[in-house]
Amino acid sequence: MTGYGRGAAEEGGFTAQVELRSVNHRFLEVRVRGLGSLPQLALRCEQRLRDRFSRGALELTIRWQKDGEARPKRLNFAAARRYSQSLKALAGVLGTGEPARIDHLIRLGVFEEEEPEADSLWGPLATALEEATRELTEAREAEGRRLERALRRELDGLAPLVQQAAQLAGEEKQFLAQRVRERLQHIDVQTDPGRLEMEVALLAERGDVQEEMDRLNSHVERLGEVMDGDGSRGRELEFLAQEVAREAGTVGAKARGQRLARVALDLRVAAERIREQSRNVE
Repeated sequence: MTGYGRGAAEEGGFTAQVELRSVNHRFLEVRVRGLGSLPQLALRCEQRLRDRFSRGALELTIRWQKDGEARPKRLNFAAARRYSQSLKALAGVLGTGEPARIDHLIRLGVFEEEEPEADSLWGPLATALEEATRELTEAREAEGRRLERALRRELDGLAPLVQQAAQLAGEEKQFLAQRVRERLQHIDVQTDPGRLEMEVALLAERGDVQEEMDRLNSHVERLGEVMDGDGSRGRELEFLAQEVAREAGTVGAKARGQRLARVALDLRVAAERIREQSRNVE
């Protein structure tokens, strides 16, 4: 499910800003950006998101500041002394007598980025993350309500198609023997009545879709139960829609008449629409 949320918080001189995006995904995938040097905090953020969501590709982007600085630095005195002594030694060897200057030391990197204590930054970061998570959840819930209406509309159309397919399958079975006899009469072929009935029975068996119709009815009924249930429903809805499409495909392959084949195709198309929509459901 798609959505967006952001949050910001300040505590103890630290300011944290987070942006949280979600797009459709069959499973749960979490990516955290902006904490490359603080992997322990990245893991804590990821776990928070995994505790709250079960599906979707989530991307969390984090920006933080310390006392208004995005990348605070501190002077490494030990490195400065070491570089200064090395520069003096180099000047002596070269005979230049040039003393080490501050700009030389700065270019050598005596100022380095100051990594914050994880616990100090976690306070504002957790608050900002909670705010962004709440906004994202509200956006996903709003989308979920729209998806539910679309899924129920598709689901309401499945049952009549299944009933129509069952009726047409029954009609095909009734008229199969009559069609065979009419064709044999048309080509003026004399057949043994017993052999004819056996062949008709074999044809009827190959075209029998009763098992498929029973499973279709069961899957459609379960789809309605899942839609009315609580909790995570997307994966089961997707699986059931896939099974409906598979059974409809078998019915279409066994169909002897165009009408049943057309209804089976309509069933399969409707099931595929439900399956696609279910991928967006938590």
